[in-house]
Amino acid sequence: MSSLVCDMDDFGATHVISEMCQTNDCRKKLDELHYVNGAFKVTLFAVPGEMTAELCEWCRANNSWIELAVHGFYHRSNYECEKMTLVEVSDQMDFFKLMLDSYFTKGFKAPGWQIGKGAYDWLSHSGYWVADQSYNDYRRPDMPAYINDNGQFTVNGKPIESWHGHCWDCVGNGIYERFEELKEVVRNTTDFKFVSEVV
Repeated sequence: MSSLVCDMDDFGATHVISEMCQTNDCRKKLDELHYVNGAFKVTLFAVPGEMTAELCEWCRANNSWIELAVHGFYHRSNYECEKMTLVEVSDQMDFFKLMLDSYFTKGFKAPGWQIGKGAYDWLSHSGYWVADQSYNDYRRPDMPAYINDNGQFTVNGKPIESWHGHCWDCVGNGIYERFEELKEVVRNTTDFKFVSEVV
């Protein structure tokens, strides 16, 4: 594999996804992937309300291969951003402004991919790119987008080689369950891109 965009959702300290799923401090796993291949890069969709100063500083210290993008605000449910008004989104972005300006790229992914007009309008007006589902193509404003269409990611209609997972310890596609697979992918990849580098 010559070039790969690797992204993971739900990066944070102790964010409970459900009774079965919880994010973990997966920094040791990320370090191991970087050790396997020094070219490794990953975009972590992080929950600002769950980020600690220690996690933010670790990401900044490793910003040559770690990119943080916004993943909702608290991820209280998969529908957190679906009905938010532009003013509500603006208020949340203002609340986290110092953290976002200091540590995050201008990228956003709604929890559960569930996003509404208020979030779209604020993000588009503020110069953000969005990670989104293809079923939202008809209603998404004209803005840079990293689009998931049944597991195949595209940018401007062009397929992107990608590996998408989660920082979960859970049944499914978490870094812990798929680590050996991901390690082989990382080992055999010569070039990595952040999501922000392809949108």
